[in-house]
Amino acid sequence: MPSSCRIAIVGGGLAGLAVAHALRTFGIKAEVFEAAPALGEIGAAVNVSPQAVKALQAIDLGDKIAAVATASPGIYTRNMQTGEFLEFNDRRKNAARYGAPYYTFHRADLLDALASGLDDSAIHLGHRLIGLEERADGIILAFANGARVEAEIVIGADGVRSVVRQALYGNDNPSYTGQMVWRALLKGADVPQDVLEPTGHIQWVGPGCHLLAYYIRGEALVNIVTQEDTDKWVEEGWSTRGDPDEMRASFPNPEPRLEKLLSLVTECSKWGLFTRPLTQNWGRGRIELIGDAAHAMLPNAGQGACQAFEDAYILARWLEACRDPAEAFANFRRIRIPRVHGVQRLSFSNARFKHMRDSAAQRESIAAGARSVHGNSDWVWGYDPVTGWDKEPFVPTAYAA
Repeated sequence: MPSSCRIAIVGGGLAGLAVAHALRTFGIKAEVFEAAPALGEIGAAVNVSPQAVKALQAIDLGDKIAAVATASPGIYTRNMQTGEFLEFNDRRKNAARYGAPYYTFHRADLLDALASGLDDSAIHLGHRLIGLEERADGIILAFANGARVEAEIVIGADGVRSVVRQALYGNDNPSYTGQMVWRALLKGADVPQDVLEPTGHIQWVGPGCHLLAYYIRGEALVNIVTQEDTDKWVEEGWSTRGDPDEMRASFPNPEPRLEKLLSLVTECSKWGLFTRPLTQNWGRGRIELIGDAAHAMLPNAGQGACQAFEDAYILARWLEACRDPAEAFANFRRIRIPRVHGVQRLSFSNARFKHMRDSAAQRESIAAGARSVHGNSDWVWGYDPVTGWDKEPFVPTAYAA
């Protein structure tokens, strides 16, 4: 890809900044256009599994992300109502087993790390895309502030409600999944240590719902994120201010440690989870979608941001390797779509198992080794985007098309 080629990245979140950094690593300049007046991420925390850490390390961000990360010891899972131990998903051996650690971050810290090293003049804030025009030799981007930008390549990294996607495929809005999320952030010092024993990363599962609580920024903060099956989501947006009492009411008859944790929540937000059917529609011509704009997924495999980071690295490699952007994008989709679709299917499968109404059957499946609340993530975490960027990915039969 000629270094003089003008590349416009729409979206300055995790996916957009990661691909800008990846392109920069391979000598390719790009400009980022972000709708918000300042860079920022909604939500408190993000998990990054080993294969995605490898992708970030390969674009020269290894030291910067390690400096703001908390290494996850593993998820200790209990029954939500009895407190009974169900499973321990040990992550402490990840560095040796997978070649990279499993990290948790405050989203703001990770975003700052991704933005570091990028030229400030290449990040354009207050640019909300309202339309684009495809031409034979490029694309014209129109923004709400009146700016019009000509680009030879456009990368749509503008999230689950992508304007780039809508311009390409019309009314392709994501649909509500029947699941919603509560989020809250507590000071670590306010949470009794026994609540998060023994690992500091605890999951409670119950009929139709689950809740995760874990430390970020060392032990300075405790992130709480929940998920529940509900048909009551009526908000037009996907993130609104929540009522802590309503949040607590969503988890009836909690065991004492969970009850104590929930009692500490004074502020929270709630999100509807939106997704779209698995699709091959990731872009066309000189336009490519990445991250949630291409493949919004449920969070039950912890792979939303991770798959965006894989996208960023592999897309940059293909743009470096091919002079024709259409060829680069076609190769990118050929490699990425089978793997991402597999991860999306894993996420749906995990959600169903975590929320089983029959707790006894769930417990028996775990004890027999037939199923884990985390599914089988070896094929996800064991993938190496650095050596596998141009190779057909392995996807287990259970999650393949």
